[in-house]
Amino acid sequence: MADITRTLGDWIHDYLEYNPYNGEFLWKTSGHGHYAGDRAGSIYANGYRYIQLEGLDYRAARLAWFMVNGDDPAYFVDHINKIRGDDRIENLRLATNSLNQANAWWSTNTSGFKGVTWQKSRGQWAAKITVNGKDKFLGRFATRVEAAKAYRNAAVEAWGEFADYMTDAEIEALDKALTNAGR
Repeated sequence: MADITRTLGDWIHDYLEYNPYNGEFLWKTSGHGHYAGDRAGSIYANGYRYIQLEGLDYRAARLAWFMVNGDDPAYFVDHINKIRGDDRIENLRLATNSLNQANAWWSTNTSGFKGVTWQKSRGQWAAKITVNGKDKFLGRFATRVEAAKAYRNAAVEAWGEFADYMTDAEIEALDKALTNAGR
């Protein structure tokens, strides 16, 4: 799937109408299985809405940014609330790749917390953060809660408003749930 392989330009306005308040795109013309006034695009398996124009797939968020601001975004268009199909202009902001990854929430480790791993050989929890492709070791901790808080603090320092972080209460609640689940 191609995403913005053609430079965005005023030609977009010939096809689409964008409502910045609800984030919806409507077709201005009929053709290729749609009618004027129909909602444009569809949500793909990755959760983003794509709109096909002249045989190319465009992310709706990029089109929204262009239609409101008039410039083809050179950076990622980030969804502030992390809901990929919410293309309201107030929910969109430009982000570098590093900032865009900062508010992605996933954990690929057994700790259940982003940036936190168990060091079996030391019998301690370790925290690290990756900023601009460089790993920064944050320390070793007696509990995963302490390690998660260290990661959270480093994320806020590194990425500010882009940091996706949990409050102390959320960290402690997740730790309790993980412990109760035998993790």
